Amino acid sequence: MAVRCGTIASALLMAACANLSPPPQAAPEPGAVSALNRLSSNSCNPVVASSLAGVRIPVSEVRYLAYGLYRDIRRGEIVGYDAWMGLNSQPGAVVVQLDALCAPQQIYARGGARLPDAR
Repeated sequence: MAVRCGTIASALLMAACANLSPPPQAAPEPGAVSALNRLSSNSCNPVVASSLAGVRIPVSEVRYLAYGLYRDIRRGEIVGYDAWMGLNSQPGAVVVQLDALCAPQQIYARGGARLPDAR
């Protein structure tokens, strides 16, 4: 099935059409996945931990984690997630956008939060 960017209703798939770059991934620090699981248990937490490590945000900086989800309105299936994380040192949130299989799509900051500068 061919997908055309102009005809996709899902916000997640529209983001894919915008040529987003997946966030850098790195080995998570020891205990990172367990720490995220204590905040919000989700099968995507290992990828979120790797995304945080990839942009050099220590998991100890995360004060909350909440997942939002995207559903296909016709089938009701989950097609993606947003992992919203508040950080101790700043306002707003860092968001990791993931597809239905937890593959990272992008990472960005909202509401006054900032991602660390690139290396």
